[in-house]
Amino acid sequence: MRHFFLSILLVLALPISAQQWYFSVDEYCAAERPLLKDSRQVLLVNNTIPQPEDFGHSIAVDGVPRENDRVALDQAPLHCLFTATQSMDESMEYERVELLEISQNSSADFYHRNQLSRSQMQALCEEYEVQALLILNQLVLYNILESFPSDDMYYAYLQACSQSHWTVYRRGGHLDVFTTSDTILWESELSYTRQQALRQLPSTDDALMYLAREVGEKVATSLTPQWQPAKRYLYDTKNPAIQAGLQSFRFQHWDDAIAAWLPCINGMDKKAAPMAAANIAIAYEMLGDYASACDYAQRAIRLFGAWKTAYARQQQANIRYYLAQLQARQAKPHGQ
Repeated sequence: MRHFFLSILLVLALPISAQQWYFSVDEYCAAERPLLKDSRQVLLVNNTIPQPEDFGHSIAVDGVPRENDRVALDQAPLHCLFTATQSMDESMEYERVELLEISQNSSADFYHRNQLSRSQMQALCEEYEVQALLILNQLVLYNILESFPSDDMYYAYLQACSQSHWTVYRRGGHLDVFTTSDTILWESELSYTRQQALRQLPSTDDALMYLAREVGEKVATSLTPQWQPAKRYLYDTKNPAIQAGLQSFRFQHWDDAIAAWLPCINGMDKKAAPMAAANIAIAYEMLGDYASACDYAQRAIRLFGAWKTAYARQQQANIRYYLAQLQARQAKPHGQ
């Protein structure tokens, strides 16, 4: 499904008594990490060891280290995985997304990453009848909390950091691994007392649990195709045919807009020709005819080339970028 926002807005005036207008479309973009490609049933697996309470929590006052916090983070991997499961399920890109909460890791050593064997992963695929596994092998959370004076006042900050290790296993034996690193920083306003500055920050355990959920959300997003907003630009000149086409376009009458712009390509107004071709490309894109859209984008590039001006070269570059997007979408099933 294609979506577009047709409140067409003026964005700039061009040096030839022309203008450009834009509207927004939602583009279906491939996953940043296409590791779950063609996997419709996915099981998220907990394979972590709880992080020791005294690991990774640094406190400093006026630059002097203090005794570290003890923070219970045994639930952090579940927060991470539950958020990832929910995000993937809500994306509607998968038929079924489930979570195996009980850790499959039999080790007691948090500092050593212990991954599942291929036979274990294949067995889980068969037991839960899924095509792929997304496995969290390790989640490391740590923080720095510091406060110090600044011009007779006090300032404090809390920095929460994470490192995570994941395995993606696709039924049949295909295996990939990846890691992530994330950081979130909270800062206080300048305050009259140290306690006032510190009270503006979240507690350490709240901050780290929040970060664990953010890790899960980001990983799910990176593995899932997304609809992302993009802009499309239409040329507007005083040419009556261009004006008529734009009026039809505003009402989503794509065929009428194309019919209005087509005569401009071989008409007497040579300045309108490449602009009409570029506009027609967008109209065909709205119709889902990517082959015709590519054809007219290429025509626009050639027609702008006849101008031999810096402005025309810039328009050629813009349309080449647009053409690359069209060609990438044309190569996908159903033009997604």
